[in-house]
Amino acid sequence: MFNSKVLSLDIGSKNTKIVLGTQNRKNVIIEKAITMTTPVGCYNDGNILDITKFKSEISDVLQVENIKCKRIIITSKSTSVITRDIGIPVAKKEDMDAIIKFQMERYLPIMFDDYIMQYKILEEFDEENIKQAKITVVVYPKIMAEGYYNLVKELKGNAVALDISSNSINKLFTYDIKVNDENYSLEDTVAVIDLGYDFINVNIISDGNVQFTRIINYGGSHIDIAIAKQLAISEEEAEQQKLEGCNLERESLSDMQSSTINDIAKAQVRNWIQEIERMLNYYKSKEQGNKVDKIYIYGGSSNIKGIETFIKDVLNLPVTKIQSLSNVNCSKINETKLDPFKVKMELSQYLNAIGAIIRLR
Repeated sequence: MFNSKVLSLDIGSKNTKIVLGTQNRKNVIIEKAITMTTPVGCYNDGNILDITKFKSEISDVLQVENIKCKRIIITSKSTSVITRDIGIPVAKKEDMDAIIKFQMERYLPIMFDDYIMQYKILEEFDEENIKQAKITVVVYPKIMAEGYYNLVKELKGNAVALDISSNSINKLFTYDIKVNDENYSLEDTVAVIDLGYDFINVNIISDGNVQFTRIINYGGSHIDIAIAKQLAISEEEAEQQKLEGCNLERESLSDMQSSTINDIAKAQVRNWIQEIERMLNYYKSKEQGNKVDKIYIYGGSSNIKGIETFIKDVLNLPVTKIQSLSNVNCSKINETKLDPFKVKMELSQYLNAIGAIIRLR
């Protein structure tokens, strides 16, 4: 498993990230990192809608890039994937499985036969002389998992794993590493936030584990739609103007149109921050001693100029965009004649796909 090359696909509503890499002890060595546009009508909120077209376009990219790796991992996020933390007594595995299922069935009004359930023990502790466990439970729709499995088969690949983005990013923050050349400690509690196109994924990591994860129904597309409507332009043009003309640190820009775009972006990002703050406050209220020391942001919308300072000023917390991780080695990408500066700046776009490559022993 280790030191074997794998192809990791991070499927999103706008873009699909393709990463070819290898896990080597605590590090991930990246050989290729590619962004392709997710074909229109092929994907929605975790579900593959047109497997033939999607497979064809992925295959075209792999052929152009001369990628022949057949070991495939897929990671994604969806509002249909349910993640919950529960506490139960420690018991034999089969007994714990039954207890967890019973507990989840009490709180979730779903048909469990239609879902795959997996769990991870976060910690064990004694309470009134009874050994207890704090557990994160993930409930995943079977039909969604089957769609990904069938996509891998259509690509003539071997399915290594199916991951979710919260778990993928967690694996990159497991060890004492450096983020942007600054030390990160497992003792810190950090919110690692994926600012995506349709969704924002808030992950709070403490002691090496995701303690809390939620998806917010906001993203970069909401800014693009608002700009396009206001200026009567296409959403593609709106996105380009957003990335080129916005600067959330500045009160006003040189011309009327740029100021309008900036104002729209600020209004939308304030909505994001309001929801993020609500999530952070909920986490802090769940248990005495819960805190958040710092926020890391990544994903497509983290490229909006001034967004780090804008979020920091509202939430009064340090905010940093992830640009490099000491456990991710991109030197082989540089050898493919890509601009090293560009590779470093774009690393944050591939973190979910990179984290999914890590398979824990």
